[in-house]
Amino acid sequence: MEIRMKRVAGSVLLVAFTLLFAASAGAQEKLSFSIVTGGTGGVWYPLGGAIGGVIGKYVPNTEATAEATTAAIDNMKLLTAGKAGMAFAYDYHVGWANDGKVPGLAGRHNIRMVMGFYEQPLHVVTTAATGIKNLMQLKGKRVSVGAPNSGTEEQADYVLKALGIDWNKDLKKEKLGAGESVAALKDGKIDAFFWSGAVPTAAIIDMASTPGTKMVLLPVGGKEAEAVMKGNPGVFHKSKFAKGSYASVDRDVDALAITAVLQAMDGFPAEKVYLILKAIFDHKAELAAVWKGAATLTPAMAVGQVTPDALKYLHPGAQKFFTEKGALKAPAAAKKAAVKKKESAKQTEPAKK
Repeated sequence: MEIRMKRVAGSVLLVAFTLLFAASAGAQEKLSFSIVTGGTGGVWYPLGGAIGGVIGKYVPNTEATAEATTAAIDNMKLLTAGKAGMAFAYDYHVGWANDGKVPGLAGRHNIRMVMGFYEQPLHVVTTAATGIKNLMQLKGKRVSVGAPNSGTEEQADYVLKALGIDWNKDLKKEKLGAGESVAALKDGKIDAFFWSGAVPTAAIIDMASTPGTKMVLLPVGGKEAEAVMKGNPGVFHKSKFAKGSYASVDRDVDALAITAVLQAMDGFPAEKVYLILKAIFDHKAELAAVWKGAATLTPAMAVGQVTPDALKYLHPGAQKFFTEKGALKAPAAAKKAAVKKKESAKQTEPAKK
């Protein structure tokens, strides 16, 4: 990870993250890093910016800056290449990265989960004017499957392949981000698009609010959902777009979803992760200004909505924070150590007169 260690009144040094702090004794050092997010039309970019602001204000000698990217897969490439300190991705990516299964990311990588944020349903967006009513009717149509190396592109691939749709043969494929896809659909340049993002996503709100156009979310449920989940175990879970989630959604719509998480490498300082999480939960109102879900996010939700495989790779600093908050049970070894320490303290106490 590219980390900039700064003396408070000195020059900037670029050092490898795994090196010990090597500045002269007594000098204060600042940890600076990037949080890689997603496109500017999604939720991750503004949320990453808000997290960076909270870190800069409330975590001593630490600063973080959000960077726009094409999202999940791109983010993990930057994270594992040492070009970012934290990265947004999805819960299933954590285990996959450690097992060497992430598409486009060669090798095994010691990625650790910092926290989960929210369920992220896969939007498949079209308009009433296209006449498309289900996923199978996407065949022969102009469809954006997401920006290159994004989680959207990855998930669209999983869904289409599970349903027997070859996006190279059966679709007129485009690779656009959320904002670009909305613009193209409005202009009649595409017939539908995929987008994996929080509800509501700003770009989708814009699409749903377009005068004279009725936006349609295609359902992914029933046998289609079963086929996709069977073909991609551990990736999706069933969900719904609730009635009223967007202006044109007048009934609940079946969907498949994953959970958005924040990741770091195992070498990121545990105490910094602990302090970052403390700052996030102590100042949720500042995150809620860009993502309303932050107002109701609890430590229990942050670890309870991710896959068990992702939780297995929780960062040690996060393990400490969520255990202290009661969201996780203390590991047996830690409990034994605490009891032993307490007993030892009692034995060394001076006798009361």
